[in-house]
Amino acid sequence: MIIPRPLAKGDSIGVTAPSFGVTDPTDIARFANARRRLEDRGYRVVETPDVYSCFDDEGRSAPAEQRVEELQSLMSDGGTSYIVSAKGGDYQFEMLPLMDWDLVERNPKWVQGYSDNTTLLFKITAEHDIATVYGGNFGDYGMEPWHRSVSECLEVIEGTRRSQASFPYHEGGFSDRVTGLEGLNEEVPTVWGGEGSFTGRLIGGCMDVLEWFHAKGTADPSPFVESYSDEGIVWYMETYDMDDSRVVRMLEGMASDGWFDGVTGFVFGRPLFYSGRDYAETVRETLDQFDVPVITDADVGHKAPRMTFVNGAVARFDVSGGKASLNYL
Repeated sequence: MIIPRPLAKGDSIGVTAPSFGVTDPTDIARFANARRRLEDRGYRVVETPDVYSCFDDEGRSAPAEQRVEELQSLMSDGGTSYIVSAKGGDYQFEMLPLMDWDLVERNPKWVQGYSDNTTLLFKITAEHDIATVYGGNFGDYGMEPWHRSVSECLEVIEGTRRSQASFPYHEGGFSDRVTGLEGLNEEVPTVWGGEGSFTGRLIGGCMDVLEWFHAKGTADPSPFVESYSDEGIVWYMETYDMDDSRVVRMLEGMASDGWFDGVTGFVFGRPLFYSGRDYAETVRETLDQFDVPVITDADVGHKAPRMTFVNGAVARFDVSGGKASLNYL
């Protein structure tokens, strides 16, 4: 596994929009504050043109060819060591057949995002053996003041942090912004479901994307599974908008096709939009065959705050009494 070098003072942080762009005034203000905060910390922020554009009524920031070109310009820039997605969205899959994967392998660097950004992150780690970060998008750096999850994420990228503790509260869903600089609306007590201690290499992301990868055969995790199943693999997942039947079909299909060979534990984030029978009960019953811990309501995904999940890194989870710790080994 290739672990990109830590972010160092004087490096550039690249921001690009492989899915949706940013056009709302509150988001633009939030991004301006994010740039200021990161520049005050000693970094240069480089934004590609698609960050502040909207190509069509569907929300695409730009045509796929442009999105690929702008992402790869940051990949090939020697001064940029950390690339953060502007937003999530729905159309990142259009980039995949146009990507120069040899360029990605020649220029390993931190790439971060969540939701639709699973499309690129999962491919980079599972198929090209480069660690990536499932964490906040760039706008998180624009909140004032920074939540602990935001500062800790940057510390992971800087190489100064190797552990995190779960957060006491989380957001119940999306909330409107007035100034753009609002922090998290932590209104719901956080209680991780399940118990256990387990270690393995992290891999996963948004289930809405993983479902498409599996159903269409557009991602191949077998190189990752074959390389690391002997030392153990921890799968983490969270969903934006799925129901119980889709979740069961996806997990059963992945299990049947060997995606979960070597698994030592499952970690499920809080679903944003979900319908059907109890979510925790559904995933636990479906994955009972593996006889490993199945953790739910974890700090990963759409209901912030988010822990920093590093795809490809060896991680240890200790979950007990509704709280958890994450340690990178």
